[in-house]
Amino acid sequence: MEDRLITIATDHYTAAEILKARLEDAGIECFLKHVNLLQGAVSEGVQVQIRQTDVEKALRIITDLKSTQEKKELKDLKQIRRILVPVDFSEFSKNACFYAVKLAKKYDADLKILHVFYAPIVDLVPITDAYSIQVDMDINLREMEDQAKRNLVEFVSEIRETAANQGYGEVKISYSLREGIVEDEIASMAKAFKPGIIVLGTKGKGEKQSDIIGSVVYRVLDKSKLPVLAIPGHTSMESLIDVKNIVYATDFDDSDYVAIRKLIAIVVAFDVKIHCVHISKSPEVKWDTARMDALRDYFSQISKNVPVECSFIKGDNPVANLEAFCELNEIDVIAINNRKRNLLQRMFKPGLTKKLIHSGSVPLLLFRA
Repeated sequence: MEDRLITIATDHYTAAEILKARLEDAGIECFLKHVNLLQGAVSEGVQVQIRQTDVEKALRIITDLKSTQEKKELKDLKQIRRILVPVDFSEFSKNACFYAVKLAKKYDADLKILHVFYAPIVDLVPITDAYSIQVDMDINLREMEDQAKRNLVEFVSEIRETAANQGYGEVKISYSLREGIVEDEIASMAKAFKPGIIVLGTKGKGEKQSDIIGSVVYRVLDKSKLPVLAIPGHTSMESLIDVKNIVYATDFDDSDYVAIRKLIAIVVAFDVKIHCVHISKSPEVKWDTARMDALRDYFSQISKNVPVECSFIKGDNPVANLEAFCELNEIDVIAINNRKRNLLQRMFKPGLTKKLIHSGSVPLLLFRA
């Protein structure tokens, strides 16, 4: 029987070369695929391939390679102490704030509400007329800022009042106002505020996408490495009080291990069960089973107190298949490791994350690969 090649990892060129060297030192023949011959050092999406008979040995080596780095990073894991909630004053944003308030109480964390307003008048001023209308432009910009501040203060006051009425009055809620491009300012505030998680409101299933925030969730992931919790409109607040089931959808990427560490750090405040699933059009093969076993072992290594159940979902429609699984298992949160994709991939083959952002009904916990 032919010993076919299996892709065991996909990474940037330097990381792929390091892994190749380590595996070859152990006597495993390796091949690199999709290397940019003109600019090899900047290639992304380089595949490390090995023979099928070497899969199990290679998996053990990769697990060992990660262990030293993972132990160091586990020591650095900290419970969430700050939560950032960008808002656009929509009902979706308000829903996300109430969700974040309850999260803040769980973690004993500070909550900051951020609103970013954009002044298009600055971009519309012709260079030749810039001096003559500078005064009017400054006045208009000041008026926009004043109105945005009034709206923000009113919005925050309502959140604080509701929080106090529901028994969350001890949660510290602050706010910040910025002018600029929404996702850029969110990333800038995240760098300064250093939150453990960003909470964003999105539309609910079947609702018209009219909110600003919902449309930038995906771009915020591109700008920040922080976990992003996307809350669909009309999410039940009771579901947060007692989160019991979280599903982690894996595509067997190397970055799963980083995402799993972050996931465990987030769920430490809850008594939860994690369902680790892989969705595929074809039945699982020996290679997939081995990779799932590796993830199960890793879950047990980093958190012995969190029960984990691993399974495969077979189907042609990932979104529908995952939503059916969530309904059957009463899933409260879907966690996904979102790998950065190039422009053409995003345009012609939207990923599972984007589809769920626009059509899902369960909160999404998103990690940047």
